[in-house]
Amino acid sequence: MSSRRPWLALAGAAALAAGAARAARAGDMTLDDLLSHMATTHGVVAEFREIKTLKLLDTPLETRGTVYFEPPDRFARVTRQPAETRLVVDGGHMHFQDATGAGDVDLTENPVARSFADNLIVLWKGDKAALEKIYTLDFHADGSRWKLVLTPKHSPLDQFLRNITLSGEGPAMHEMLVLESDGDRTQTLFDKSDVAHDFSDAETRAIFQTGTETGGDKK
Repeated sequence: MSSRRPWLALAGAAALAAGAARAARAGDMTLDDLLSHMATTHGVVAEFREIKTLKLLDTPLETRGTVYFEPPDRFARVTRQPAETRLVVDGGHMHFQDATGAGDVDLTENPVARSFADNLIVLWKGDKAALEKIYTLDFHADGSRWKLVLTPKHSPLDQFLRNITLSGEGPAMHEMLVLESDGDRTQTLFDKSDVAHDFSDAETRAIFQTGTETGGDKK
């Protein structure tokens, strides 16, 4: 779990809604529109296609899967192609699993992981004040279509993350572009987004419960 890639996955999948509004024309999407929806949703499910362009590789890496968010603090990112992986954040803990094995991280003891997880929760909860403490925000809208650039203000994010550009329509995000300080970039395209998903108890257990849990789900 020493690689920063899982933390970038956290930041990327979390950013389906956030922003800071400039003066908007009548009828344009606003920051408050986005955050209001995120603050009241039962949950989010979205299919994604992720394309990583790395300086050390001639060919981009492509990944496909699904992201899930259940308020107030459950998040999962499941990839199915080209390999199966599972990243679950539940409160103060994170669990990551791939073909090489699985591991748990106590986020209270890892400041980098904690920072990403906190950002994830801020984005999904629609916490405007907390979001503005983390990022410099630039929001544009044309009707229901919008674009937002998030630039980290502080360490540890600003040490390896240049910015995140999000674009979408209404309450749903369609695309996210993550630019790292070293020039690597990750583009994520979202499809079949359900931004008002109501998770059943069975879904919660199947999606968010990890193999290390022994006392049943926390719902």
